[in-house]
Amino acid sequence: MEQLHGPPQLQRLSCHGIGASCADCALNSAQWILCIIPADRTTAHAITVRSSARPYQHLSVSAPFIAVVPAWARVKLVNDDDPCGLVVALHWARLRETARNALGTTACEIPCWFKAWDPFLRDAGDTLSALHANSSPDPRCLAAFADVFALHLAHRYGLTADTPDAATSLTHSKLSVVEHFIHEHIADNIQIADLAAVVHMSQSHFARAFKTATGHPPHFFLTTERLRLAQSMLSEGSLSLIDIAARVGFQTQQHFTAVFHRYAGCTPRAFRIAHYRP
Repeated sequence: MEQLHGPPQLQRLSCHGIGASCADCALNSAQWILCIIPADRTTAHAITVRSSARPYQHLSVSAPFIAVVPAWARVKLVNDDDPCGLVVALHWARLRETARNALGTTACEIPCWFKAWDPFLRDAGDTLSALHANSSPDPRCLAAFADVFALHLAHRYGLTADTPDAATSLTHSKLSVVEHFIHEHIADNIQIADLAAVVHMSQSHFARAFKTATGHPPHFFLTTERLRLAQSMLSEGSLSLIDIAARVGFQTQQHFTAVFHRYAGCTPRAFRIAHYRP
């Protein structure tokens, strides 16, 4: 995607394709942050540029997640032969000013170095890309999008800018968000770190909070959700076992059969014979 520019007094946002190099050196300064929105199978790694003043940090992000990192971080792609996605650069000071004016001083700090499941920002990125794919950007449109990004980032993440684990427990609403994510992406290779990112927690804190809230570790819950869906498919449909295994997130039919037998006490084939309802 072509670099987007506007007059200096209005330029709060700039964006380019995830595989394109940014020609504006000013966007690499501490005055900007990057919202990385990978698409398809593109995976981006954001890494701290080695410096005595900065601790080493590393973050990997792929769809359906987004990441927010400082603009001076180095972003590398795994499959850079055909990268898909968007990088949105946002002016740090103007983001904070917009958030402070709209939300108050307690919510104006916007954190960096985090990964999150954020369908709203993914949709906003898609809209921004489509609007400016084949035309010159309107500076007023860019300013409006900058305000949208600023308010969303501050409202959703700003109150926990200093500590993403400020919440000591998983509320019912947060558990519902986790369950929704699992059901929507059940066929994907979901990691516990992904579930933690959904509710903006560290992996260790999320695992403890999840077990406290449900009585089971997150991996057990994820596995039982996969098997519950598999049992429904076995009872009501005629899909092959290998197709069912893929649709509920198992890499191979053999692994699916082994896990199913361990939890259900019989093989998927035996379960289908006993429970099939055409």
